[in-house]
Amino acid sequence: MTFKELDTRGKIEHIWEYYRLRIFMITFCVIAGISLIYTIFIKPHPQTYCGLAMYDQFISMADIETMTNELNTMFDLNTDEYTVDVQSFYADGTDVMVEAQLNEKFNTYIFASQFNLLFGTEEDTNTFIESTYVAPLSDYLSAEEIAQYDAKGLVLYATDPYSGKVMPMALNIKDSKMLKKYGLYEGRECYISFVPMPEETKENTINVFRKFVE
Repeated sequence: MTFKELDTRGKIEHIWEYYRLRIFMITFCVIAGISLIYTIFIKPHPQTYCGLAMYDQFISMADIETMTNELNTMFDLNTDEYTVDVQSFYADGTDVMVEAQLNEKFNTYIFASQFNLLFGTEEDTNTFIESTYVAPLSDYLSAEEIAQYDAKGLVLYATDPYSGKVMPMALNIKDSKMLKKYGLYEGRECYISFVPMPEETKENTINVFRKFVE
């Protein structure tokens, strides 16, 4: 009996028997495509309240999620609209290609203005300064606040490449409760610095900065 000679039920059974795998694959691809289109083009994405880059420090995905949720809660953010963005840039030095890719990603994010605060060791922070990635603390903090930190010996002074003057460029946050809570930069002194940013993001960034200074 040919396909044309089958009744409707027989045709359906024939198609299912011989083409069900193809049907499953086509259905899966259609659903996956619709989901991807929705995620990229339709689903609303929250704006970054403040972008944080932890340089040369491994942070597990679980800790990044926990820290992000904690910071979002601290600042009472509606996560459908805004979220803190925490990213870790770490390579153990055994794979040159991985390290190069991480540095390329870091530099790309810097130039795309995805970060507001950089965290790193003194050596790394001096590299950020020399690379013109960061701005003086005085661009965002009052002279009185900087003086309070300076009296505790926490301010890192360096030559600002833009002005050519020695300026307060970063802050030592070795006693930060947040860093200790997540075991970050253990046995090393961590510095936090500001990335040049537009006026509308300053308040958010300063809020997060002060939270890590505590």
